Amino acid sequence: MDDGFSRLEQDHREIAAELQGLRSDVESPVVRKLGERLTHHSQLEEAALYPALRRYVDGGDDLADRAAQEHATVATMVAELYDSTTPDRLQELLGELSDAVSAHVAFEETEIFPAMRSCGVDPAQLATALAESEAHAS
Repeated sequence: MDDGFSRLEQDHREIAAELQGLRSDVESPVVRKLGERLTHHSQLEEAALYPALRRYVDGGDDLADRAAQEHATVATMVAELYDSTTPDRLQELLGELSDAVSAHVAFEETEIFPAMRSCGVDPAQLATALAESEAHAS
């Protein structure tokens, strides 16, 4: 059985590993690929996860608004990464991005996901919504 929460958690782990890898190897194509991955992940959550959060969880609007704001902050950091010209600044930005992503992941996995599970959001339906969102994004 597909589990949308598990899929997002796995995505979180893979992104964290990529961020760690970049801390020691800051090649431009790799940075761009990570930026694209973060953008894609954010789009999936905003299309499939946050609407269910708003619909089923008491206070879900506030949680979704906070999460969307965190996505906007990460998107700004990604854009700055693309424009970074010095290796020192790139390393600094990668550290800031890693911290922001870690904080966002912790927020989702300790507050949003448990709240949604306790409200009866079906993990299989979430997986289907994520797959549909991904198909539309391609």
